[in-house]
Amino acid sequence: MDHDHDHGHDHDHGHDHDHDHGHGCGSGHNMVFHAGVCQEILFNGWMTTTSLELFGSAVAIFLAAVLYEGLKYYREALHARATSAKGDSQVNITKNECGAGGACGGTAVVKYSMLSSGHIIQTLLHFIQSTASYILMLVFMTYNVWLCLALVLGLAVGYFFFGWRKSTVVDVNEHCQ
Repeated sequence: MDHDHDHGHDHDHGHDHDHDHGHGCGSGHNMVFHAGVCQEILFNGWMTTTSLELFGSAVAIFLAAVLYEGLKYYREALHARATSAKGDSQVNITKNECGAGGACGGTAVVKYSMLSSGHIIQTLLHFIQSTASYILMLVFMTYNVWLCLALVLGLAVGYFFFGWRKSTVVDVNEHCQ
């Protein structure tokens, strides 16, 4: 019998070394939805081992999602404020009205100068929004049903609280009827 034949096989079938962190929780990163309590979230230090810890994490994720929607609204509100700030020397606003033939191509373009305070603030807020977006995506990729549910409910509640305000932003096409 050739002993080299079995080198690539694991003969220790009775022990599961890779799945115990001392908490009795598995660390398997299965890409399937699950409803388990034991969950590693984003990094090694954020590990839930009890229902209460999972609930607390879900609440934190819910609030983060609500704040994310608030940040999106805040950026849009700052942009809308810039379009109405006609006297701002750092903002160049161009408006195209409806054409003589009644065709409506009304637009308002806000162009910040590169080093204007408005552009710098929008850039920093974009950085924060992009980072938060990817972090929330990684939370969803835990595939934990409870965390995913907390995330999408937080986004929905955030949109409920902040999204309705979008209708107060003046649409430049409204005057073309």
